[in-house]
Amino acid sequence: MAGYDALSVFSEWMIGGYKAVLSPLQGSNVCNFHPTCSQFARGAIRSRGFLPGVLIGADRLMRCNTLAWSYYDTHYRGDVVGGRMPDPVENHIAWRPPPGEPGLVLVAQSEGTKTKPDASSAPRHPPAPSLGFADHLYSSGDYYQAAGEYLRVRFTSDSSGIGSYAGLMAGESYLRAGDLAQARHAFADLSAPAAQGLTQYGVARADFAAADYVGTRAALGSITSPVLGRQAKALEGWTYFRQHRFAEGASTLGALGTDEPSLQLATMDGHDIRRRSRLVSTLFSVIVPGAGQLYSGRAGDGAYSFLTVAGTGLVTLWYAADLAHRDRTGVKVSIFGAITALFYAGNVYGANIAARDHNLLQERRYVQRADSLFELMSLEPDYRPLLDSVPPDIAPPVRE
Repeated sequence: MAGYDALSVFSEWMIGGYKAVLSPLQGSNVCNFHPTCSQFARGAIRSRGFLPGVLIGADRLMRCNTLAWSYYDTHYRGDVVGGRMPDPVENHIAWRPPPGEPGLVLVAQSEGTKTKPDASSAPRHPPAPSLGFADHLYSSGDYYQAAGEYLRVRFTSDSSGIGSYAGLMAGESYLRAGDLAQARHAFADLSAPAAQGLTQYGVARADFAAADYVGTRAALGSITSPVLGRQAKALEGWTYFRQHRFAEGASTLGALGTDEPSLQLATMDGHDIRRRSRLVSTLFSVIVPGAGQLYSGRAGDGAYSFLTVAGTGLVTLWYAADLAHRDRTGVKVSIFGAITALFYAGNVYGANIAARDHNLLQERRYVQRADSLFELMSLEPDYRPLLDSVPPDIAPPVRE
């Protein structure tokens, strides 16, 4: 038969049998995760192949225990759907790291307007462009309206200084609104000589907020302004920290100076992260089921792994001890022996993943510590000097 795959058919039969026989006995909504364990196992087998998928699915069954919620927001992160924690298959591929960290917007967020205004609400005959009005909208947190007003000032002003300031503030407004594509465009579209350096730095900050750290460094590499040298170097170092390349980040920050945040960051090369060896964790669970999970800080998962493997193993031994009287064909011994072997292999695989997740958690906390130090370094640029060359009778008052 075309497309026939015996292992795929067998795995679908196993999952279907589990859902039809065992799942109803557990009660409704017993699974702690989405996708559910049966959907997870089916997805793992279909995407990774039969043997890896079965191991990943067996590990999931042992992790779906009453203590699973104690690991929420550390090992299981994301939105809870229907009372279930997110746990996709791609987070449990031993030979591939899970999805990366989210980006970080390089501005102090406030409770401003971050949704695009309805075009139908705009006045038919808008007033003349006003930089003072744009600054008022910005300081009020109405970022989208501020961006629009800044762009009107930019394209109508005869002053290069005012036009440059307004264009940069338009990008800043979009950046605060979280519209990173518009922010990058607003910065990149500004070609005034007075704003050179600031435009590339704005593009770099937009790329950083979008978690494009390679693009951030590329934009920073074109900055030659000595005024932005320190900020650009600090942001370059931050990209390495966000990529968990701590030694490179610390080395970059080491040349910045003697301020307290820089000095601390220069020592954070990752040597003090409390990591766990994936090999040792795996070997521990080979010797004693669940020991690797315990070694990696997952005591609950370790306990359930031990109980699951030990429980199915004892049932297998019980049937095997009296094989001649209870099960002369050996069917039950074979079934429970296969189940024990499956959970044992899943426990070993899970121990390897547990060590990886432990290390990622420690590195994530390390990055958070670094983030708090970078936030003390005032990496936001100052655009007000662009207005210094504007005659007093033309220049409006600037925001503080």
